[in-house]
Amino acid sequence: SSLHLLDALFFVRQGKSALTPRLTSGMAQIRPVESTNIYEEDISDVFKPSDGQPPVLDNTSPRTETSSRGDTTSASGGKRAWAINDADDIKSKVRESLLKSDVYNVFDYYHETGFVQQVAKSAPFDYTTLSVIAMNAVWMGYDTDFNSGASLMESDLQFIMGENFFCVYFFGEWLIRFLAFRQKKFGLRDSWFVFDSVLVFLMVMETWIFVIFFGGQNPFGDNTAILRLFRLLRLTRLVKMLKSFPQLLILVRGMLTALQSVSYVIVLLMLITYVFAIACTQLSADNEGIHETYFDGVALSIYSLIVYATFLDALSDFLNDIRAESTVILMVVSIYIFLSALTVMNMLIGVLCEVIAAVAETEKEELLTEQVAFEMRRVLNDLDGDGNGMMSLDEMKGILVKPDAIKALMNVEVDPVGMLDFAETFFFDENGKPIEISFERFMELVLDLRATNGATLKDIMNLGKQINSKTAQTHKGLEARMAVLEKDMHIHQKRIEDQLAAILARLP
Repeated sequence: SSLHLLDALFFVRQGKSALTPRLTSGMAQIRPVESTNIYEEDISDVFKPSDGQPPVLDNTSPRTETSSRGDTTSASGGKRAWAINDADDIKSKVRESLLKSDVYNVFDYYHETGFVQQVAKSAPFDYTTLSVIAMNAVWMGYDTDFNSGASLMESDLQFIMGENFFCVYFFGEWLIRFLAFRQKKFGLRDSWFVFDSVLVFLMVMETWIFVIFFGGQNPFGDNTAILRLFRLLRLTRLVKMLKSFPQLLILVRGMLTALQSVSYVIVLLMLITYVFAIACTQLSADNEGIHETYFDGVALSIYSLIVYATFLDALSDFLNDIRAESTVILMVVSIYIFLSALTVMNMLIGVLCEVIAAVAETEKEELLTEQVAFEMRRVLNDLDGDGNGMMSLDEMKGILVKPDAIKALMNVEVDPVGMLDFAETFFFDENGKPIEISFERFMELVLDLRATNGATLKDIMNLGKQINSKTAQTHKGLEARMAVLEKDMHIHQKRIEDQLAAILARLP
C-alpha cells in the first residue's frame, strides 16, 4: 500500500493530466500481440495468408491446373490427351463407374423370393451352364467330322440324341432366367439374355420346329448354307465364358483397346510398302526374272513385299533371286525389311504390350474395387440404423469389427487399424463437427489408403487443405483466447484506474 501511494504521489507531481495517458500507454505495452501464422515462415511459398484470413493453398501453377474432378489441363485450357498406357486414369474411371449406386446388375430385376430366382442367382447353375457350353463346342467339332447326314433326321441316333440334349438344356436355362424376372419386359434390358434368346430360338427352330413341321427335311431346299449358319452361331455362346476367365477377357479388351493404335501402325506400314512397291516395280523393269515373278505391277510388288519382306516367309529364296539379278534392288528391299519387319512390326508388338499392361491393371482394379465395395455395402446395410445410406464414424467402427470386411480391406492392401487414424479426416468437418459422408465417397477415401498408391499432385493438394483446416482451427482458437485475455486486461486496467482515481480524490 505504501509503495502504491508513493507511485501515486509521483504521478501527481508529474501532473494529474498525465496520469491516464501513461497508464493507458503502459497497459498497451503489455497487451498481447496480434496472432500470427506459425506456419508462415516455413511454408510461405505454398500457404499464403491474405487479408487476415486463414492461409489457403496456392495452386495457381503456370503449367497445369487441376479441376474439381481431378482432370489435368494445360495452361492454354486444353485437356491433356491420356496415353493408352495411363493406367492411373483408367483405374480412376473404372473406380468411379463401379462405385456408383446405379451400377447395372441383372439380379436387381429378378424376384426377391421363390425357387426359380434362387436357381437363376446360384453359382452352381452358372458353372453348369458354362460346362455345357464347352461340351457343346466340342460336340459341334465331333458332329462336323463324323455326321454325314444332310439334316437332323437323316443323321445317326447318337447325333439326334446329342442335339436334343443340348436343345433341352439351353431352352430350360433360358426359361429359368425368363421366369426369374419380376417383369418379363426387364429381359429386354439385359444384353446377355437377349443374346441367349436369339441363339435358343435358332436352336429350337433347327432341332424341333423343322422336324415337326417339315418332317426333318431342309425347309430351304437344297440350300444347306443357312442351316450351317444356324449351327455356327451356336459357337458364339463361347463368348459367355469370357466372364469366367478374366485372362481371356483381358486379351479381348486389350485387342479392342489397341485397335486405334494398331490401325495407325498398319496405315504407316502400307504407306511405306506402297512407296517401296513403286520403286521396286520401276527398278526391276530391265530384270525380267524377278520382275515377272515378284514385281510385275504395283499390286504384285505390294504382295511380294508384304509376304516375303514383312512376314519373312521364304525370305532367303526371295533375297537370293533378287541378288542374282540386281544389287540395287537388293539394297532397296533390305532397307524395306529394316523399316517394316524390324521397326514397324516390333513397334506394333510394343504397342500391344503397353495396351495389355494397361488393361490388366484396369481389370485388377475393377475386381478389387468390386469385391471391397460389395462387402462394404453389404455390411453397411446391416449397420445402417437410420436407413439414410450415409456413413458415420460409429458405422465405420462397426464395419471394422466384421471379419469379412477386414478381409476385404486387407485384400486391397488397406490397413483396417490405420483407417481409424484417418477418422477425423473422414467424419469431421473443418470446424470439428461430426458429419456423415456418402458410401461412394467413403469407398474413394478407403481405396486411396492402399499401400501401393503413389503420391500425386491431388494428394499434395488434399494435404495442403487439411493443413489449412488445422491451421484455421488453431488460428480461431488463438483469436478466441486472445479476446478473453484482452477482455480481462481491460477489466483489470479499469479497476486500477478506479483505485488510483479514488486515491487522487482523497489527496489535498
